[in-house]
Amino acid sequence: MNTHRLKRPLSALSAATLLAALVAAPVPVRAEPSLGSGGSTATQGTNADSAQAPSPDRTDSPAEADAGSEAITDPVLQVGADSTARNLSWMSESAGGGEVRWAPASELDGGKLPADADKAETTDSGLATDLKRHFNHASMTDLKPGTDYAYQVGSEEDGYTEVEQFATGSAGGDDEFLVFGDPQVGAGGGDPDDAAGWDRTLSSAAATADDPSFIYSLGDQVNSAGNQEQYAQYLAPEATRTIPQATTIGNHDVSSKAYEQHFNRPNVSQDHGGGGVITSGGDYWFIEDGVLFLNINSNSPDMDAHAEFIDEVVAEHGDQARWTVLGFHHSIYSTATHWSDLDVKRLRKAIPPVAARNDIDLVVSGHDHIYNRTFLMDGEGKPVEGSEAGAEEEKEDGQTLYLTLTSSSGSKFYDYVPGLGWEGKSVHNDVPAFTRVRVSDEALRATTYEVPAGGAPADGQRAEAQAVSEQIDDVELRRAEAEEPAPDDDAEADAGSGAGAEADAAADGSDAESDAGAGAGAEADGPDAGSEAGAGVEADGAGEDADAGAAGAGADGSESDSDGSDDGAVSADTDGGTNATGSNADADAAGANDDGNGTDSGTADAGTADSGAEASGTEANAAGTGDDSDSSGTASAGGGGDLPRTGGGFALPLAVGAGALALGATLLVVSRRRRGAGLS
Repeated sequence: MNTHRLKRPLSALSAATLLAALVAAPVPVRAEPSLGSGGSTATQGTNADSAQAPSPDRTDSPAEADAGSEAITDPVLQVGADSTARNLSWMSESAGGGEVRWAPASELDGGKLPADADKAETTDSGLATDLKRHFNHASMTDLKPGTDYAYQVGSEEDGYTEVEQFATGSAGGDDEFLVFGDPQVGAGGGDPDDAAGWDRTLSSAAATADDPSFIYSLGDQVNSAGNQEQYAQYLAPEATRTIPQATTIGNHDVSSKAYEQHFNRPNVSQDHGGGGVITSGGDYWFIEDGVLFLNINSNSPDMDAHAEFIDEVVAEHGDQARWTVLGFHHSIYSTATHWSDLDVKRLRKAIPPVAARNDIDLVVSGHDHIYNRTFLMDGEGKPVEGSEAGAEEEKEDGQTLYLTLTSSSGSKFYDYVPGLGWEGKSVHNDVPAFTRVRVSDEALRATTYEVPAGGAPADGQRAEAQAVSEQIDDVELRRAEAEEPAPDDDAEADAGSGAGAEADAAADGSDAESDAGAGAGAEADGPDAGSEAGAGVEADGAGEDADAGAAGAGADGSESDSDGSDDGAVSADTDGGTNATGSNADADAAGANDDGNGTDSGTADAGTADSGAEASGTEANAAGTGDDSDSSGTASAGGGGDLPRTGGGFALPLAVGAGALALGATLLVVSRRRRGAGLS
C-alpha cells in the first residue's frame, strides 16, 4: 500500500514542476465563439482550445516553407467541431506567429502547397509546461466531404513541418472510426516497449480499417502527466498526423496542463468537468460520421455537472446525429480489479440514468486494461431482459451497450474478476487490442481485434494487417423496429366507447367524484410504496458508507489509478495533482481501494455488498459477485416496478366512500331539478 505518497514532503523537483505549470498557464491569443455553439454553457467553449478558427485567408506570396523544420515538434491532427473542420496542435521553439496552411491534395505542386493555399493563425498559444517550448493550436475550416487535403504547420521564424495529407469522410454515408484503450506510454518502463507496442497497434488498426474518419483514444495517453518525452513517443506514429484523433482525459493525464496543450479539443466546457490551475479538464463534444460524440472528464467527481452537460448537448444537437456515443476514461462495467473502486462506483450510480434518458447508444471506456462487452443495460444499471450478448443486439429507446477496451500498447494488464453480472463477453489474454466501429443509418458494428507482438505488417497492407490482427469480438447494434399502430377501426371503437363513458359520467354528475375516489386510492397507495422505497434507499446509503469505511486502503489519490507502482515517480508533475482536482475526493476521505491490493479489498467489498443486497431481496447481480450495494438498492427502490403493491387494506373503505359520494351527488341533482320545476 503506497500511502506514503500522500505524506511525502514537497521535493525540489516537485516545487520546480509546480512553478513550471503555473508559469505555463495557457495564454489565449484569440478566442472566438465555438463552432455550433448555442446559448447554453454546454456548447460554449470557455477556453481558446474550443474556439472556432479565424476564417481562412488565401496567401498571395507565402514564405518559402522550410519543410521538416526541427523547431516544430509533436504536430497532431485532431477532430473539429464537425466534419468540416480539423484541429491541430504542435510545439515550437519560438512564441507567436504560428499558422496552419492547407489545400486540396490535388493542388500540390511537386509535393508543395500552392502559393494561394488557405491559412489560419493560431487560436491559442503559450509557454509549454517544460518551459522550453511553446504550444500552438489552430484549425482548418470549411473542408469538403470526401476530399483529400494536404497541410503543414509552423511559422516564418521556425519554418514549417513536412506536408502531410488526410481525407475527410463521406457526407452521411457509411463510415468508420477506430477506438483504443490506454496506450499509457511509459508505464512499461521499456519492458515491454510500450511506445513500440502503441505504434504497432495503431499501424495495424489503420491498415485493417477502410479509411477511418478518426481515431479515438480513451485516456491515459501517457503514464506521467507532465512527461514530455512520453508525449513525444505517443505522438510519434505517422497516423497521428494523417488520421484525425479525439482523446479522452485519463487519470494519468489529468495532473498537468500538458494534456490541454497537446490536444486542441472542440467545444470544450470548463464549466463541466473543468480542470484547475495546474490540472487539465473539461467536457467536450463533436459530430463526426453523423454521430454525436460526448466526452466527459471522469476524473471530476461532479456528477451533476456531467449530467447537465450531456442533457444540454443532446437537447441542442441530438437531432443532428443518427447515433450518440459517450466516452470517458473510467469504465463502470469492467471485469478487472478497478470495478470496485469508489470513483468507479460513483460513476456506475450516476451514468446509467443519464444515458437512458438521452438514449445514448454506445458507451466506450478504458482504465481497467481488459476487454469487456456488457449486455444491453437499462437506466437502472441492470441487464435488459432478453439481451444475450450475441453477435446482434436490438435496442429499445433508453438501452445502452457498454464497451471496456484493454491496453493498446501492452504496457500492463489487470487481473480478470469473474462473475460480475454485467459481463456479456470478456477477453483477458493480456494482448494489446483495438476496436473498429462501422457506422451506417441502420447499425453500429463494433469489431475488436488483438494485435500480438510483431503483428503490424511492415508495408501497412490491409490484407496482411487483417491476417495478423486476430478478431476476438464482433457485435452489431440496431434499433428495434417501431411497433405498428393499432388498426383505425379499433381506434375509432375505443374513441366511441370513451365518449360514451364520458357522457354517462357527466349525466349523473359522478365524474368528479369518481376521479376523487381514484385519487384517494392512489394516495393511499403512495405512502406505503414511498415508505418502502425510502427504507430501501436509506438502507442502501448506510451500506455505502460502511462500504467506503471498510474499503480502507488508500493511495488512490496520488495517481488516481492506484496501481501500487511507482508511476508518479517519473514526473513530480504527476504526484498529488489528481488530488487537487478532487477526482478521488471520496476515495481520499474514505480510503479507496488501491490497485496493488485491489483484488483482495475489492473481493471483500463485493462480498459485503452482496450479503446486504441478498438480505434485502434486491440483489442486482444474478451472477452472484454483485455490484456495490448502492447500485442495487437504489436501482430497485427507484424503479418501483419491483416493489410489492401495498395499501390493499384500504380498498373496501375507499370503495364505500366513493359510492356514497356518487349517491349523494345524484340525490342533490334530483332535488335541484324538482325545486326548479316547482318555481317555474
